[in-house]
Amino acid sequence: MLVFSSRARRRGRPRKKVTMIAEINTLPPLVFGEPSEFRELMVALIMSGAKTGSSNLRVAYEMTGEALPTVGTLYALVDSGNTRVAVIEILEVVETTVPEVTLELARHESPTLEHWRTVHRDYWETLVPAIRKHLGEPDWQLTDAEPVISKVFRVV
Repeated sequence: MLVFSSRARRRGRPRKKVTMIAEINTLPPLVFGEPSEFRELMVALIMSGAKTGSSNLRVAYEMTGEALPTVGTLYALVDSGNTRVAVIEILEVVETTVPEVTLELARHESPTLEHWRTVHRDYWETLVPAIRKHLGEPDWQLTDAEPVISKVFRVV
């Protein structure tokens, strides 16, 4: 960003000023799992631009009390050392179901739609006991009708 200071303006040339879009320490954290190789892989993929999206069950947001993402929201991407490594901006939020996810949406996270479905279902199956407890429904099952929140983002 170019900002004119009063002194630079008098000389007719702009002076560069470092400007933060948001103070990274005040932003809500964006974390992927527990501190681990998996989280480090996710951070590396995001930082390289290979991963530009994320999806989770709507009920998982409710269970953790995390607000649903909204377009324009900024997050601090957190690595395994709990260091805030980048500012992430949400560009798009889509509520869908597993069968309705498009290849275009899946490619923000996975090379193929089938890979996206397999990886996410495998992960979401690990959440079933916690979801049952949260909902107070011991027989709750993960189905294709379960709402999924997908977000597309960029590193700012």
